[in-house]
Amino acid sequence: MTEAHLAMPGTQLGDPVKAAAAVIQVAVGGDAPLHQVLGSDSYDLAKARLAALLADVEAGRDLAFSTDVDGA
Repeated sequence: MTEAHLAMPGTQLGDPVKAAAAVIQVAVGGDAPLHQVLGSDSYDLAKARLAALLADVEAGRDLAFSTDVDGA
C-alpha cells in the first residue's frame, strides 16, 4: 500500500488548491454536513460503502423487527 501511495504524486484526481479552498469554506461557513467528502473518487467510495451498509442492514431487517416487544 505504501508503494502505491508513493507512486501516486501528480496522478490523483483531486486538486490540492481546490481542496484547501473547500476546507476553508467549510470552516468559515459552519454549515457543512458532518461527513464532508472531497473529490469525486471519495464521493464514489462513500456511496459504495453506504450501499453496502444499507444492504447489510436490510439483510438483517426481519431479525431486527422480530426482537420488538409484541404489540409495540
